[in-house]
Amino acid sequence: MTDKKYIEYYPNRLAKLNDFPKHLKDRERFNDYCNGKNEYFYKDEGNYGYRRNNEHFTYDQRLEREYLWNDFGFWTTWQKTGRNIFDFSEGLLEMLKDTDVSDIDLEQIKLPYPNFYLDISKAKIPFADGFMPLIEGVYVSEEINKDIDEDITYEKVISFNFTGDYIQHFKHINDKLYNHVRGFHSYSLYLDRPYNLLNVGDAVKDAKSMFLDVDTWEDHDDDTKIDLYKIHSDFIERTIKLVVNCLLYLSLKDKDVTEKFTCDLPIHLKTKLEKANTKRKKEVANNEIRNFGFSKIKFVGLYTFPSNKYDKTTGQISPHWRRGHWRNQKFVENLSQSKLLWIMPTIVNKDKGEPLKGHIYSVEN
Repeated sequence: MTDKKYIEYYPNRLAKLNDFPKHLKDRERFNDYCNGKNEYFYKDEGNYGYRRNNEHFTYDQRLEREYLWNDFGFWTTWQKTGRNIFDFSEGLLEMLKDTDVSDIDLEQIKLPYPNFYLDISKAKIPFADGFMPLIEGVYVSEEINKDIDEDITYEKVISFNFTGDYIQHFKHINDKLYNHVRGFHSYSLYLDRPYNLLNVGDAVKDAKSMFLDVDTWEDHDDDTKIDLYKIHSDFIERTIKLVVNCLLYLSLKDKDVTEKFTCDLPIHLKTKLEKANTKRKKEVANNEIRNFGFSKIKFVGLYTFPSNKYDKTTGQISPHWRRGHWRNQKFVENLSQSKLLWIMPTIVNKDKGEPLKGHIYSVEN
């Protein structure tokens, strides 16, 4: 289905609700609002030390505004780098979430853009056990390091910052475990050969261990440390398969991706685009649509992977695909090159009929 309105996607909804475009014009003022004014608190031989003064905030204000500032930062980067949104279909998400990725080489993950947003809301993944809010999507960004030396050894890092209405979970962690917590719904995968971080499994272990390396960690008792680590570790395990598989799917040459404007595009803009009969007129129409605040959504798996519906009358699930894996297939005479193959999941309930078939996709490295 493509009936989701443009404003309903998390980045757009949040921006309108909190007037982000206005704050983008005066970022420092918004920073003062969220984190307190930047004031110096000592002077030593002409050197000043600065800090954000938020002592007048209530406890809830401090948490809510930190939450808002983090969201504003992710949105700002996304806004300035193309506003690209990929909306994954329910059917494709069902297939990808059970495909193993631990042995995938990190260099196999080829991102379509340095920064973009994945809408994975149809997967219905919770932020944590016992909390109703579901993950809506994730901002994905990539940093390439071309100046490798003894101090900075990683070749690239792929970062995930998840979105959704998880303020209550955010407060729960602060109330019960930690003061002014950060990073519970974000993590990064590093490709770092000197540290033997080559595949997803290695990078996941590293992401979990990096969470322990925080300045205030030693201030907590052992039980609290265990609880903190478990919350973050469980979150990574809950999301890593699906997100990496989405990125691998976007790396494929033959993929089901269709760009469309959403149903809430204003009629006068839609009409202007439809009547544009030259390349120049189409460019002008598209620029006007963009200036009006709209971009095309990239719908993924909309036609090749329709969702498998639960039959409420019989209480049974229709035939569908489950689990799959990726394989490096060597080719040419000396087997010096390889392509990544997606081996489709197996069929569940095959005796009840055949599921709609997809394809086996491959991409050359």
